[in-house]
Amino acid sequence: MDGMALKVNEIMFRYPEYLKDAKLFADSINGTVAIRNQHERKKALDEPCVVISPAGMLVGGNAVYYLQQLAFDNKNGIALVSYQGEGTPGRKLLETGKVSTRGHDMKVTAEVKQFEFSGHADRNDLLDFVKNIKGNPKVLTVHGDSDSCIKFAEEIKEKFGLDAHSPESNEIIEI
Repeated sequence: MDGMALKVNEIMFRYPEYLKDAKLFADSINGTVAIRNQHERKKALDEPCVVISPAGMLVGGNAVYYLQQLAFDNKNGIALVSYQGEGTPGRKLLETGKVSTRGHDMKVTAEVKQFEFSGHADRNDLLDFVKNIKGNPKVLTVHGDSDSCIKFAEEIKEKFGLDAHSPESNEIIEI
């Protein structure tokens, strides 16, 4: 386990009272190997393994190192477990099967799969939330593909009569 995943788990171990099942959490983490430096990263890849290294959209962090080491061998697999935003390396990998490395687009031969593991509310959860809002607030739809955000804002307007808007990148909103 590397990067922020390692740091988050260390914090969670310090506060077991906030976990639903602290024993289950501890049991699931106890078999992992903590990777704390570049030497340990290289060593970890010398044998078959599963690397848990977050960098949600492959924009930075240790996941980029692992991607570059694993992507070009068809015996490897890469699991993307979160949303891949527009214009990110993770989205490019999913859509084209390629990654940019050293300024060149390279075809990935490792198996790439996306899994939807998300702690975010889904569309229906968000609609339930909006339905229960008191008053007449302005609703901004962000943190998704622009088309989805625009359609979601339109749906909020239609269903609830609220002023809903999907701002463009760098748009200034007065509150």
